[in-house]
Amino acid sequence: MTAEEPAGGEPAGEEPPAEETAPEGTGADAGASRPEEAPPPGFDHVLRALGGGPIHVSYNNAAHGNINTGSVHGGQAVGDGPAGDRRRATRVHEGPIPQAEVDAAAFGFVEPDAFRTCLGRLRDDGLLFLSGRPGSGRRTTALNLLRRHCGKNAALRALDSVTELDRWRPDDPDARGYLLDGLFPARPLGPGVLGNLRDLLARAGACMVLILPDDDPGLLRTLERDLHISPVPYEPPPPVAVFHQRLAAEVAEEPERSRLLGAVEPGLLDELLVPGVVPHEVVELVSFVVAADGERAALGDVRERLSYRAEERVPPLVDALRDDADGLAFLLSVAVFEGLDHRVVREEAERLLELSEGRLASVLEPTEEGKEPRPNPQFVFRRPLRELLRSVGGRREPREIRAAGGFSSAVEPVVFVRQGQGEAVLRHVWREYGQLSELLVTWLREVDGRDELTEPVARMMGQAASWGGGRTALRHIAHLAASERMTGRLIAARALGIAAEDPVLVTEVRHRLGVWAWGRDRNRRATVAYACGSEFGLGRPERALRLLGTLLRGVHSDIPEETGVLMAVQSALVRLHQAGHEQRVLDQLASWSADMAPDAGPLLSVLPRLLAEPRWFQSELAEQTARAPVIVALIRAALNSADAFEAVCREVLRWCETARWEPTAAAAVEQLLTALADPMEYGTLRLFVEIERSDPQVATGRGIALRALRDWRTGASRTRPGPGPGPSTSTGSEAA
Repeated sequence: MTAEEPAGGEPAGEEPPAEETAPEGTGADAGASRPEEAPPPGFDHVLRALGGGPIHVSYNNAAHGNINTGSVHGGQAVGDGPAGDRRRATRVHEGPIPQAEVDAAAFGFVEPDAFRTCLGRLRDDGLLFLSGRPGSGRRTTALNLLRRHCGKNAALRALDSVTELDRWRPDDPDARGYLLDGLFPARPLGPGVLGNLRDLLARAGACMVLILPDDDPGLLRTLERDLHISPVPYEPPPPVAVFHQRLAAEVAEEPERSRLLGAVEPGLLDELLVPGVVPHEVVELVSFVVAADGERAALGDVRERLSYRAEERVPPLVDALRDDADGLAFLLSVAVFEGLDHRVVREEAERLLELSEGRLASVLEPTEEGKEPRPNPQFVFRRPLRELLRSVGGRREPREIRAAGGFSSAVEPVVFVRQGQGEAVLRHVWREYGQLSELLVTWLREVDGRDELTEPVARMMGQAASWGGGRTALRHIAHLAASERMTGRLIAARALGIAAEDPVLVTEVRHRLGVWAWGRDRNRRATVAYACGSEFGLGRPERALRLLGTLLRGVHSDIPEETGVLMAVQSALVRLHQAGHEQRVLDQLASWSADMAPDAGPLLSVLPRLLAEPRWFQSELAEQTARAPVIVALIRAALNSADAFEAVCREVLRWCETARWEPTAAAAVEQLLTALADPMEYGTLRLFVEIERSDPQVATGRGIALRALRDWRTGASRTRPGPGPGPSTSTGSEAA
């Protein structure tokens, strides 16, 4: 029994802590000076906040400018699309590893020196312990080891770092390889545990790679002393080899590579590609070279842009601004909101300065006459933008046109010159200046609900959990999870997903989500659902669906206060569907709707959102797979529901209109309508009447609907009783 499914309504094996309540004056919404935000427009707002939602094309208008739209994700991988692309590969921590992640790991990969040794251990023992520095490319190497040993397209699964190996069993008969990224056993590992693990893997015809941190010498000593296991020490490949291999993968033609390298200052690569530089930092350099397109001016001073030198720059940067309240506020604002328009960054810096109530100023207001007054913080010409940017090592990027939220706007992003400077600043001040963390949380938890603000705030809140540590690491997120503002709950959900990237913090994240899911606080329950649709749930789809099932047991759609929880559950299901877990979402939706019948209408109202991305559904229907009857049953139930009919009918009609261009879609529509017609139910009758009224030239399957209606009107078809007519749609008797 998992922590999400405890007996008696509480997590098993643990005394559930009392739900945290923020002390008066320090809670999630304490001191809020702005009115509650207007109700969001629904799913699109939530999906964008969780990283999904409608895809918008972004057009960058930067004359003579160089826009790097890629994003570095660690290891030897770098994204080549916008960081907010909802379909980008998510690093899975629990469950099947998508083929996209495996392929990304293989792209431009350079084998480290120990690669052959690791392959030999996998072949001989089926079990490999790999130790190395976090962030040095261990996971990328592990995925390539599994890919090489198990086969290019073999099914691989990830295990969370808190997996207890003495209880674990291979539960996927198709999986050939397992990856456990970070081993933090609650109970000591013994020879019997490892022997049983080897037997289980051998019987399943699978192997496993366990990634160990080299900063836990106690664990490594235990493995060597008690279990006689010597983990293979991982050292990243030479930076020069990574650079040239990655460049060759990015640019296939040698003459083109030579042209791009012509923009690099002579001797610069020898200076930068030194031992100690890890692969993802080398990939960063490759991305700069490729983006410069052979122009030295566009490449600029790479030394000032590489992230690995960011840490050493922070202390003198903060010291230089110690007597400068404006500079400190602006520094912190750029660190959080790097990449946004300069007006947004300045606005947030101003709000932070106001909230600080003098705490960012080194000179106080004079209390005696004759003393020098401090500069007026309300003076609008206090500091020009160019001086502020120069003081924090930032720059204003060329004008860009960005499309989001249904309209386009011109922005001039403010960014640090040095890559990774923002995170380094925030990490330093959070650790070194204890009272500042409270001010930062107060500032950031009250941001507006705009998507461009909530994403960087959530990232910072999640990262801060690992910067602080201790038993209060997630306290600031827990207070935010109880917020009455939807924006606060969405930020908390994404922050929990980011915090769960830490293999130690993930235990607390999982525990808190389990407790909140069974709790009575509707805001925290909604936060759990949002977390299931954010990074946490997308990386652990099976656990996310179990949590959502727990939430649904306590949802009463007739209670107005519960509608927020239900919408959060629905948004999480859409996100999981978009992330490639369509089959699991469908199976769970069918199971839940059967359990909730005849009150499943509110839950089934999520189905139109899923059908709006029809490729998977149509493929299953056209090929008549084992999932096809489940899809038909769900659509039938939704058509019979007063809550879901209008939207589901609209999506099916759209399928009929667009299917004429695609043979698979046309076959799917015909299979669906044929199955719905036998037996003819009330919702199907209403749908077929709408198809009858549609344009004969564009509606695929219209003939099936017309024949079914004719048989029904003449009494020749098999019918099944259905609910009464909806409030605004033609009934079957009217159609007759």
